[in-house]
Amino acid sequence: MKFTFYCHQLQLILLFIIVFLVSCALEPRTPLWITSLESLPPIKGFSKAGVFTINKKIYVQYCDPKGNQIWLRYDSFHIKWKQTRQNYGGCINSDNSTGPEVE
Repeated sequence: MKFTFYCHQLQLILLFIIVFLVSCALEPRTPLWITSLESLPPIKGFSKAGVFTINKKIYVQYCDPKGNQIWLRYDSFHIKWKQTRQNYGGCINSDNSTGPEVE
């Protein structure tokens, strides 16, 4: 009976060690949003207004001093940014603002 008790304790300790080691494992690759932002191009006359994840895609919204809005989407297959929409007055007037997708 005493041996069974120690065996059970040993199993619990081993299980705890395994769970601890697995939970502390490092992520094998850099998250996509970090990789994508490293290659984010500047747009002359515009400032970044926000970074969004929508439907597992990464978008960046730019605004200029006149309130115009440009959306870029990161293409993880081709590893580049693509402009998806431009809204005149979209940063200052919600009637002119739409989401990032052209569709």
